[in-house]
Amino acid sequence: MRLFQLLLFFFFFFFFFFFFYFLSFLVFFFFFFFFFFFFFTTHFDYFFFFFFFFFFFFFLFTLIIYLFFFFFFFFFFFFFKFNII
Repeated sequence: MRLFQLLLFFFFFFFFFFFFYFLSFLVFFFFFFFFFFFFFTTHFDYFFFFFFFFFFFFFLFTLIIYLFFFFFFFFFFFFFKFNII
């Protein structure tokens, strides 16, 4: 039973890890790309700022998601381990 809980923990952790990584990439990419498309076609001097802005907030957003799910599943696993829930 403990092995099953451990496998379940890692399965959900890595599933949400990659799922939200992909989801956050899609959200940021389509938002920044399509929303600012006409602005950056007329203001090409902001092109590199756009990439810095995009990658900075993309990695910041994914890091927050990673930490949230890591701690969520970490405590969820130990609640099962010590039979708290």
